[in-house]
Amino acid sequence: MDETRVFDPPVTEPARARQACEELGHELAETGWDLIVYSAERSFIEADIVCGYMESGKVPSASTHVRAPFGKTAFDEMADNREVFDVRADPSRDWEVSFYRSLVDAQGVLLGGGGRSTLIAGLIALTTRIPIIAVATFCGNAIKVWERLANERNGATEEDISAMADDWRDSSAQRLVQNLSRQLDSREKSYQDKLRREQRASRRAYTSLAVAALLLFGAVAALATACGWRPGTTGSIAVLVMLPTLAAAAGALIRTSLDAGREWARVGVLGGAAGLITGLLYVASQLVGDPDVLQTSEAENVRRLFFFVLPIGFVAGLTFDAIYAKLRGADVSQAKTFEKL
Repeated sequence: MDETRVFDPPVTEPARARQACEELGHELAETGWDLIVYSAERSFIEADIVCGYMESGKVPSASTHVRAPFGKTAFDEMADNREVFDVRADPSRDWEVSFYRSLVDAQGVLLGGGGRSTLIAGLIALTTRIPIIAVATFCGNAIKVWERLANERNGATEEDISAMADDWRDSSAQRLVQNLSRQLDSREKSYQDKLRREQRASRRAYTSLAVAALLLFGAVAALATACGWRPGTTGSIAVLVMLPTLAAAAGALIRTSLDAGREWARVGVLGGAAGLITGLLYVASQLVGDPDVLQTSEAENVRRLFFFVLPIGFVAGLTFDAIYAKLRGADVSQAKTFEKL
């Protein structure tokens, strides 16, 4: 870190901050973290971090990933430890482009001191839920990131936040790197929990669709069978009631599968009930127009009813919430007597 560089807010104790960076680099190597660095210039913390990283003596091959513009990738340590560095020169002439591009590949972000780019990197990391260590002890823009982190947490505990602002001690580097590892574990656990929830939701959706297909198949099979029965019998009337119920339950389940199949059993019952009521209302309206529609002499009309109540029930299941809203809004308690003209 360049002690002559001016920061806003200013970095306190620049010499101590440089030592802290070396200690952090050493601890990162001890813990098994790889590095992504961008510039070998002394005005940035990478040079000190890499110095401490290399001094640990526990640096595997290609563990220091250099992402910088062409001609700015020459760290002093490369002369004797070239195999440790994975250099990929960026075609852009601006190191900030390399910097921001690589953030999406990082599993953690270490911020200390810094200017505008430090603040931007911290905000990007917060937005993308990347674990962060913002060393607020030495101020600079890292303290602004720390303030945001204290509000949003980003997987950090209250102890983690407090450790970032504590006075620097011999154990500080170890504590901060442990905090970073803990944040990474927390993010991984959250990701796995989310993945399991999505898998459960997917299974529920597939189960819902499978049950819907069986119900719809049952309704069609009942329709095909009932067409050969005599009208007016108990069986034909039962099928006339069952058809919209089964079709509506299938429609409701197909609809809820679009919402990850949540509570599919409840939705199936509600849809089936909506289809039953809608189907009965349709049949009742036909009986009002033709009271003998279910008699043997009206066999052709009964078969037509079968073909109508199935799609009516299916649509009622798809729109069961609208059906119940209309039923709740209907007021059948008010009645007027007929007045003599």
